[in-house]
Amino acid sequence: MKLSRALVVLLVVLVAVPSPAMAGIVGEPNLQAYAPSNKLVPGQETSLNVVVTNYGGDSEYRKFSSSESSGTLSDQQRSALEAQVKSTRNVRLTLESGEAPVEVNTATLPVGDIPHATQRDASFSVSVKENATPGTYEMTLVAKYEHDSSVRDDGDVKNEEEKTEEIPVTVVVEQAPRFEVVSVNTTAQVGGSGTTTVTMRNVGSLPAFDSSVTATSQNPSITFGQSASATRYAGSWGVNETRRLEYETSVASSAAVQQYALSLGVSYEDEDGVAKQSKNIATGVRPVAEQEFSIDAEQSTLRVGRETTVSGTLTNDGPQTARDAVLTISSKSPNTNIKETEYALGTLDVGESSDFSFSVEVTDSADAGQRQLSYTVEYRNSEGDTQQSKALLMNAEVKPKQNLFGVTTKNGSIEAGGSQTVTLVVTNNGDETYRNIDAKAFADSPLTLNDDTAFIQELEPGESTEIPLELSVGSSANPKAYSFDIDFQYENEDGERKLSDQYPVAIDVTESSGGGGLSTPLVGGLIVVGLGVVGFLWYRR
Repeated sequence: MKLSRALVVLLVVLVAVPSPAMAGIVGEPNLQAYAPSNKLVPGQETSLNVVVTNYGGDSEYRKFSSSESSGTLSDQQRSALEAQVKSTRNVRLTLESGEAPVEVNTATLPVGDIPHATQRDASFSVSVKENATPGTYEMTLVAKYEHDSSVRDDGDVKNEEEKTEEIPVTVVVEQAPRFEVVSVNTTAQVGGSGTTTVTMRNVGSLPAFDSSVTATSQNPSITFGQSASATRYAGSWGVNETRRLEYETSVASSAAVQQYALSLGVSYEDEDGVAKQSKNIATGVRPVAEQEFSIDAEQSTLRVGRETTVSGTLTNDGPQTARDAVLTISSKSPNTNIKETEYALGTLDVGESSDFSFSVEVTDSADAGQRQLSYTVEYRNSEGDTQQSKALLMNAEVKPKQNLFGVTTKNGSIEAGGSQTVTLVVTNNGDETYRNIDAKAFADSPLTLNDDTAFIQELEPGESTEIPLELSVGSSANPKAYSFDIDFQYENEDGERKLSDQYPVAIDVTESSGGGGLSTPLVGGLIVVGLGVVGFLWYRR
């Protein structure tokens, strides 16, 4: 009985004690957005920075049910609760084109929390359509976030919501110059240089002033002089006007015949004199195929110790005409001397050929074998620029040393004490015709030349002729082989006078056929003396 009475008393006490306050703050965020730099240009690709500010919406203090009672909040407590319901969490921003002629290239951006009275920046990549009409447009910023819509006095969250808002963002598409590439052509060949011509048009709505165009190569195979970029002045540039800009261009010998990327940018001033820069315009340039030449060396045999002619035919295989072409020959061999290293070919159209010849001397110290001769063609292209072909390599055979003139005797045997006409057979062993050949012989005792010169009017390569020389042998000469020397002064096909080496000519001296009797010279001497005596006696009479 006592226990029941105690429970009743406790229940009465609990009912009499007031319940805690069950009211709180209700509110919401208020997001606003704007683009600080909202001016766009047709054809432009740029970053559009959007600033999102949470100003906070209305808030109020209310009971959450009729059975709940209001508590007493200090100003500080109330401000904290109001800030809580006006703040956003996990904010995701998506920019949509709306009615603007703009494409958004950036997907949804998470920017985190935006508490009450704070802001966040978000940068979006946008592309303005080429044909955009200037004017003011509204884009839409879609913001998704979470927030506490109501909070009790004690700080407990009563309601949490996820919301989506569409916030207008104003952009302005301005009137401005805008440029496009009409054409890009080049005369530059692989391994050479030429002119790249860029034609551009102002397709914008305003003129450009004091403009210049910078071309930048995206590949080291294409250069402008020694640089990757070059700038040309275009001046005032009206709407729908075109400009033709020329850039001196070099193409590496390793380049291929294909499109190489170029970037074109226009710097200019607007109507107010403010410096502007267009977007970079991507384009390409395709070099011309490398100039090709072929060579056919018809005569390329050389000989040690001799100057010979190397000749052949050079053909222009295209793709362009080679103007004022000059063929240059060179050799790395120190024993090879080239008299004139250049041969003028003139202008060669595609497929046209020209003959050439060079005089090449191989010194006596050289060895026989193969030698490499290098040919290059220097010419002017259609722009008048001097170009040089790649080296054309040809092998030349160097044969062993051989006398320029071959000399043999038809009757090279003389008795001691005798005298006779010796007939020499002279052969032209050279590669060209020699003219006005003066032969000169030199003899030492016991040989005596009574007539030591002869003249040959002309000898073609491989041709032989005979010349006579009067030769005497002393009576005291021993029977054995002797020799005398002969050389030739001649005129080559270039009209130059040359002197050959001296060539030995063998003579066999035999015993006198007179046996032990008086020698022929002695008999002759006695006859002369006898005739003298007879003459003296006749005179004395």
